[in-house]
Parts: sequence; structure tokens; C-alpha cells
Amino acid sequence: MRGEPRTENLEPAAPDNRAGWDAIAVDYQRERGWPSDRLAWGVKAPFEDELRLLGGVRGKSVVVLGCGGGQDIVALSKMGAREITGVDLSKPQLEHAVKLLAGQGVQARLIHESVEDLSAIPKESQDVAVSIHTLNYVEQADRCFQETHRVLRFGGLFAFSVQHPADASTQDEPPFGFEKPYFQVEFDWSWRGVGGEPRFRSYYRTVGDWFDLLRESRFTVEQVLEPRPVDDPVWHELAWASMNDYEKYDTVPGTLIFVARKPKR
Repeated sequence: MRGEPRTENLEPAAPDNRAGWDAIAVDYQRERGWPSDRLAWGVKAPFEDELRLLGGVRGKSVVVLGCGGGQDIVALSKMGAREITGVDLSKPQLEHAVKLLAGQGVQARLIHESVEDLSAIPKESQDVAVSIHTLNYVEQADRCFQETHRVLRFGGLFAFSVQHPADASTQDEPPFGFEKPYFQVEFDWSWRGVGGEPRFRSYYRTVGDWFDLLRESRFTVEQVLEPRPVDDPVWHELAWASMNDYEKYDTVPGTLIFVARKPKR
């Protein structure tokens, strides 16, 4: 689950993010898609083979929180992950994942559920948890973090990326001025021109908010990254280049990445 929101301000009735992703899944995968040959942390952000945030996943069990159409699962499989579990709230996204994994010869367990509920995954069964541009759609991120802490083994790694709150607060056109307060967390928007333009609610927590949520969930934060954009051909091939991100991301960071760990006993 990932996107680039840009529209109206908060409305009283909360949009249904599950219904929104169900509505746009087919169009999203056909018109935008996401890299699967390499693990991508964000639109035009450096890839894992450059950042090396996971420290290698070969032979490890990995859970992907918000696996969407399965691209991150394929990338992790190519990196040597032994056992992969994907969790996503959108059934059409998971249907795309099933087809993609079958075509790539990748085995994975797929769970149709919100990342706020990982009860289908046993306690202390995972070595690594990865989430890429999903948690902006999660209202109760504290529950997600607590559940992630539960399913990770002691010493396990949790790495996630979200749309940077500075990017979410500013316009996409120069001079990239503010269009909403940086400290406004809830923001309602419509994805124009895709799947009937359903409405979504995003949760744009500040950098400090994310740090506090990790600390309160008993994680130790090891890295915080705000990477500059990279002009990799893959983004042009996937049609993301139609967006004005390169100029903007040279001014305002587009992706925020946290790397945290469940402390050893």
C-alpha cells in the first residue's frame, strides 16, 4: 500500500482505507506498480542494495507489513529470505500478490488482515519485520508496533519507511510551500483518476511522533534516514517519473526511514 496523496483537507467522516485500496488496486498495479527486482524504500529513494539497512536477510524469516501486490516479497526472496509472510488489508492487492508470486516461483504466506492485528503470526517467530510506505494508512500505529515487537525474536530488526511528514505537508509544485500544518496528523484526500477516485485518510505523524511510538513499544532506534532522491531508470519504467518528485525531493525529503531493534534478553 503506497501512494502520493494530494487534495482536500480533513472532513468529519473518516474514509475507509480498506475500501479505498480495494477500489484502486487493479488500476494501481496496472498504471503504477512497484519494483520487485530490488527492495525499494520509497519513490526515487535509494534501494536496499545501496542502503543495506537490513544487514542481510539470507536464511531469515521476514514479515512484510502492508505487502500490497507482493513486490517487496519477491525482492526479499531474491535477497535470500528463507520464510516470508505478507500481511495486507486489501484482498484485491493480495490477489495480485498471489499471481505475481506464482509467476516468480516465490513461496510466501499471505494474511488478509490489518497490520494492527498480527495474531495469526506466532510470538517470537520472525527475524525481521519490514514495512514500506504503509504505516501512513494505519490509525493505530501503536498497536502495529506492539504486535511487531511481539512477533519478532529477541534481537530482531524492524525497518519501515513512510512518506516524510515534510513532503506530506508541502505542495508538489515550486516553491513547495506548506499546504497543511506540519503537526496535523490526520489528512483526508482523494486519489484522482484512479479506481473511481476513492477517499483515504492518512496519518502523517512527525519524526518525533514515530520515534516516540517506537520507544514506547520497547524498540531501540538504530537509524533514522531522510535520503536524497536517486535517478534510477526503474522509476521511469514504472511511470513514477511523470511526477515532479526529483526537483521537490532535492528540496524536501520524500521518504522517512526508521531502523529499530527488539533488544536481546
